[in-house]
Amino acid sequence: MPIVLAVLAPVAALIALLAPALWNGFPISFHDTGGYFAAPYIDAPGNGRSTVYGLFLEALHGGAAFWPAIVVQCAMVVALLVETGRAFLGLRGRALALFAGAMGVGLSLVSGLAWYAAQLMPDIWASAAVLALILMIEGREGRGLAAWAGLALVVAFGAASHTGTMALVLGLLLFKGLLMVVARLHEPLRQWRRRASLRLGIGGLALALGVLAVPMANLATYGQFRFTPGGDVFLFGRLVQDGIASRYLADHCPDPSLKLCDHQAELFEDDGTQRSNDSFLWWGGSPLYEIGGWDEAGPELARITRESLVEYPAMHAAAAWRSFVRQLGLIGTGDGLNEHHWHTQYVFEKYRPDDLPAYMAAEQRGEDIPFGVMNIVHVPLGFLAIGLLPVSVAVFLWGRRASGPGRLAAFVLVALLGNAAICGILSNPHDRYQNRLVWLALLSAGVSAVALTRRPELTKNQSD
Repeated sequence: MPIVLAVLAPVAALIALLAPALWNGFPISFHDTGGYFAAPYIDAPGNGRSTVYGLFLEALHGGAAFWPAIVVQCAMVVALLVETGRAFLGLRGRALALFAGAMGVGLSLVSGLAWYAAQLMPDIWASAAVLALILMIEGREGRGLAAWAGLALVVAFGAASHTGTMALVLGLLLFKGLLMVVARLHEPLRQWRRRASLRLGIGGLALALGVLAVPMANLATYGQFRFTPGGDVFLFGRLVQDGIASRYLADHCPDPSLKLCDHQAELFEDDGTQRSNDSFLWWGGSPLYEIGGWDEAGPELARITRESLVEYPAMHAAAAWRSFVRQLGLIGTGDGLNEHHWHTQYVFEKYRPDDLPAYMAAEQRGEDIPFGVMNIVHVPLGFLAIGLLPVSVAVFLWGRRASGPGRLAAFVLVALLGNAAICGILSNPHDRYQNRLVWLALLSAGVSAVALTRRPELTKNQSD
């Protein structure tokens, strides 16, 4: 019976993570899904769409409507849960299997984890890359080469799948470097320095491989050695929403070198409010498309962004702070999943017509998924888990108990703050951006709860 439980527990976690897609009858899709799996069929890199993730989907289509891709994603999450129990709690055998199974099932019920793991989007790789990096630089001794390679692959692939994840991984590496410096001055943190340089180097190498993979994939697919385009346009959309773009144009127009001068009024809605980021980027009648679209408008928008930073630093700082704070408070599950994904449908019609009937028959195309009911649980528990992160740091690190759970909590807290800054400031606040990482706070709370029931020496991080 113990052997059966040890086998069935991780399988239960895998099924729980796949549950949204199994219920849906098709992998969960999003607005941007089509932009990713269209990568092998178009002539140039998509704006804001990683070619690396698109090739991943193509490679794992398998004639089975991308089901192999989400199975890989869900299995990867289960593997990370297993390594978390082993590294931060010292669990082995049946206890480890039960921990991974319970966490997989529990997190699928009380967070949005399963909706990202079973979704044809790189969002799950953002949180997975964060957790893999934490495990790499704060994990256990005695890890085999295959385990190291697996963690490094998750970090590299996560960074290659989205520019925001790339920035987040870099920020966590810098955070660890800062800790190593501070540790020289503060005795309780000195243990954080042990064998840290090598691990930090491995993490940095994984990030570098992920960064390099982006232009290499674009070179192999399109003959263009370049990074994912569109970042300057995404950022400008927030400047429109915050009124900075309108202020700049009011101060500089008329200017024959600025096409946007002829469209100042179109940066406002009919009721006089500023056009939103999403409206500027995606509405066909937006002034963005009047001045040439993403490719042609990019240089002009980048110029306005640079010059406005110099001329209106206070406006930029205030807008950035508002976006950061707002992003911290947006953690609801289901953002955008109940809407009609017309672009994804179009891409299926054009490039994957054999999959179109199954896509159109999915439950997601019918009645709305009751995310409002789910968020009665997900949102309060998410905020509670986030609030417990500094408590875990204090109890397990400064309280001189086993340091593993404290280190996990510290890194997750920094990751959530960094993610809110990156996504809120450089893009636009959305529930999806923060919700995809919140399950890490719940995982940290679970690790801390288990650790409190065990003797400190049993939960001591094996890198100590």
